[in-house]
Amino acid sequence: MTNYAFSRLTIDTKALQANYRLLQNRVGTSCLVAGVVKADGYGLGVDVVVPALEEAGCKFFYVAQLEEALVVRALTDHPVAVLGGFPEGCEKHYRHLGLIPVLNTVAEISRCPADLPAIWHIDTGMNRLGLAPQEVLPLLQTHGAPALMMTHFSSSDEVDISPSQKQVSLFDSVAPSSVPHSICNSSGIFRNDLWHRSQVRAGMALYGLNPTPEMKNPMQDVVKLEARILQIREAKSGETVGYNRTHALAADTKLATVGLGYADGFLRSGSNSSCLYWNGQACPVVGRVSMDLIVVDIGKITGIQPQEGHWMDVIGAHQNADQLATSWHTIGYEVLTSLGSRAERLILF
Repeated sequence: MTNYAFSRLTIDTKALQANYRLLQNRVGTSCLVAGVVKADGYGLGVDVVVPALEEAGCKFFYVAQLEEALVVRALTDHPVAVLGGFPEGCEKHYRHLGLIPVLNTVAEISRCPADLPAIWHIDTGMNRLGLAPQEVLPLLQTHGAPALMMTHFSSSDEVDISPSQKQVSLFDSVAPSSVPHSICNSSGIFRNDLWHRSQVRAGMALYGLNPTPEMKNPMQDVVKLEARILQIREAKSGETVGYNRTHALAADTKLATVGLGYADGFLRSGSNSSCLYWNGQACPVVGRVSMDLIVVDIGKITGIQPQEGHWMDVIGAHQNADQLATSWHTIGYEVLTSLGSRAERLILF
């Protein structure tokens, strides 16, 4: 990557490691914090994320698909589990590379060799992947216990923990206590210490997103995104900005065209609703987000004025990924997994 990139993404591996250690300290030594590194490490790059987490003490990783596991296996000798099941014909890959399948159906359990360590996923309320609770006891009787049993919370990011507790109770009614349990995702870790069990699966919190949205974020920011100003122009009251004239200027102002668009993961829903920042001052996005460009109003900036070639903050000290997500009417997960596809990457060690 040349230094002519329109955007740059800075990844702070020390913050990532600090987040891992915070979670491990919270659950204690009897519980293992597994790192969820699916979707290319939530968009940050598994080649960066996996070694950093391993250095911080992570000894177990989760991905979504077998193809992701093949990449992660090249980066670590620790266990790698695949959440997406056990497709027909894949046994040789799991066995040869020492991967752990997460089995979601009776058919997958029947197909999986008995000597291949596996995780059984019990659906307790998501109605997505997983075994129905009533299927578990007959499977235990015919196949014996797996290496670990897991379930997945539907709403542990909410203050009301009663739906999550209902899921835990249903899980406990069918999962033997003699088998290791994995129940908590990032938010679940902070809701009830009794849910930690043998292993928790940390994803979003590792990357700096807030696992407890109603409170101050306990995690450190891991990413910073900046975008370059390509052109600055004076614009007159009544003129419009961008495709389909969705924003008309109410007064004379100054506009900056910035090298970031939906091809870079800056969602089109940020049109006329998001902000970028210059020296801590919010500059609203005006007009439609296009494929490669956005336009921001810099007419009210005080003090040092931005110039063509300068960088504006997209994610940083004045706006984190969760806050940007709010302006997009989405969640921080989508922000992290969308941004940075064309950005120059700077890794802080």
